[in-house]
Amino acid sequence: EMSMVTGVQTCALPISLLLACFSSSRAPDAFPLRTTLQDGQVLVGAIQTPVLELEGGLGILRIPLEDVGEIAPVEGESLAGSGNHVTVWLRNGSELRGQWAAPELALKVSAGGEQVPVDLPVDELLRVQTNGPQAWPEYEIVRVKTTHGDDFLVDPAATQIAVISSLGDFAPFLTECRSMAPIDGDPTGDWRVELNNGSVLIGPLAEAGLTLKLTMGPELVQVPLEMLQSIERQDWAQNQMPMEEAGDIMQEIDGVYAPAPAGGQWFSNDSMQQRKLMY
Repeated sequence: EMSMVTGVQTCALPISLLLACFSSSRAPDAFPLRTTLQDGQVLVGAIQTPVLELEGGLGILRIPLEDVGEIAPVEGESLAGSGNHVTVWLRNGSELRGQWAAPELALKVSAGGEQVPVDLPVDELLRVQTNGPQAWPEYEIVRVKTTHGDDFLVDPAATQIAVISSLGDFAPFLTECRSMAPIDGDPTGDWRVELNNGSVLIGPLAEAGLTLKLTMGPELVQVPLEMLQSIERQDWAQNQMPMEEAGDIMQEIDGVYAPAPAGGQWFSNDSMQQRKLMY
């Protein structure tokens, strides 16, 4: 099982990935994976583990690997240069950020008719990509940022915000909210929630945290109010940026050509990063 550890404190949890050389004959349950190292070497394989486990400020999150787009150091040119802090990009543009402690990558590469075991120097890791394109939302979403560096999309039709007003207790779905924000910038204080019908609710939230339904990744996350940086409605679907078509045979990434997986492409967060900068 692959484990990732996030949060301020270092937790020495080993992370083991069993990879086999990627080919058309790979196991049906294997997920194609592409790793790029600081010295320019690129290794392509497949991982059998279907779930990525993440532990940090939001608790223990179990993320289906099919929802993961790529993993990269938060800053610096390599995993070692970022102090083992990484950003995990989901296919819909969500980012989960934290510390990856004691990572291990065990690969088997096919060469000369043999499966050659390779211990990947993870300190030199620049980027890990999975197979598949970006998954742009087709409807209006709610974007949440935390002080921990997480930046993810919420399903507004399945998430409620409970407000204790002097006029009563209300728990509208986020689809019913035109806007929602702390009045003085302090999420533990009073909030102003404006509904689509023109109603304006003022008061503190009913709980010490928000329970949020995600559109991709872990099904639910709980964000303590003191960790909440912002929550706002956005519509990415209206102005969706054009997507590059997947190469039939070869795909250029970071100046290196690599075989694109059958029927797909290696994930890239480039246009989603640009979209986020627009808000």
